[in-house]
Amino acid sequence: MPTDRTYMPPTRQRDARGRFHRRLVRRHHEGVATRGREGNGDGEARRATRRRPRRRHAPALVVILVVGLAALAAAFALASALEDERPHGPYLIGAWTFGDRGSLERAVDAGAIDEVSVDWLQSRADGSVEAPKADASFIAEARKQDCRVIVTLTDYNEAIPQFDPAIPAAILATAETRRRHVAAVADWCRDNDVDGVDVDWEALTAEQRNGYATFVEELARRLHRDGRLIAVDVYPKTREPGGWDGPRAQDWRRLGRAVDQFRVMTYNYSGSWSGPGPLSPPEWMDRVLDFAETQVKPRKIVMGVGFYGRDWRGAQTTDLVWADVGRIRSADKPRASRGPSAELMLSYSHDGARHTAVFPDAKAIDAKLLMLLEQHPHIRGVYCWIMGQEDPAAWKVLRKRLH
Repeated sequence: MPTDRTYMPPTRQRDARGRFHRRLVRRHHEGVATRGREGNGDGEARRATRRRPRRRHAPALVVILVVGLAALAAAFALASALEDERPHGPYLIGAWTFGDRGSLERAVDAGAIDEVSVDWLQSRADGSVEAPKADASFIAEARKQDCRVIVTLTDYNEAIPQFDPAIPAAILATAETRRRHVAAVADWCRDNDVDGVDVDWEALTAEQRNGYATFVEELARRLHRDGRLIAVDVYPKTREPGGWDGPRAQDWRRLGRAVDQFRVMTYNYSGSWSGPGPLSPPEWMDRVLDFAETQVKPRKIVMGVGFYGRDWRGAQTTDLVWADVGRIRSADKPRASRGPSAELMLSYSHDGARHTAVFPDAKAIDAKLLMLLEQHPHIRGVYCWIMGQEDPAAWKVLRKRLH
């Protein structure tokens, strides 16, 4: 995911702990009715009015009571979910996953995971949803390990395969198409008993900024009513509206007000567009989070942490997992170094071509976490992309710094 730098590229309120409470609203009679009764100086009329027998509205009171109790139940369910947001330490540690059990086991053994977002749910242009890789047994295993389970909703189209701009265009077209999709998402969450939704649409255009914010607000209202949470994933930027379509489509203030977690994808800083370089330098992450805290309540903000690496061969790039680092070290005898980002850099030759590989190993992740603790101690925590690609030692670093 390219970054802002590289691309020129009943109302409810939250208390200090992020929980919802009801706000009392005083209701007044319409001005015309009040003036018609009290402003004419006719004492007899006023006395006659006072002598009229009061009407009984028992059925209406029953309806109000039932609706009120339902609203209180929903608010209680949501408050309970929010109260359980950090079961193991002062900062949230979460990770996206496709269902990697080995990585989940390592994270649990290290005591370094509170929540997983299963990247399974896909929006469809007709308003429906599909989850071709959903695995109920993985959800059960995560729950058994005391992990909250969120489902990630994307606009990814496996048939292409890529994020598909036709999907958000169709869903955001009208209020009815938005409503239909909100209902489909909420129904899937109910049927699969997940704790919430993480919205990760990545094929939006700047012109869809208002419609996308409206959709997230409507989905948030429905999920909160059902006692579920909502997160949104946003491209990094250091000013509004941003430097290219991705961040320009995301109104940080509106999205931040609507959601429970505001996840900033603070990685992918360097790529084929830039030449070899760090994937998430801490000083850049710091600037992005500085801006985020001017737009969104800090306790909603979640810092993205990349678990993957990247290899450059000229202008061509290939993403790496930790096993690739071991292979390069063994086969190619690279020269290792670290720059200001603390990320591991391996320079080597393979089949006559020069390569530069960069990987955020445990030491590099530690540097990012120290920046968070020193510069942004009031944000909620971190989310890692993606389980199964990491240096296994990273989990112990996450536990040490955040739990």
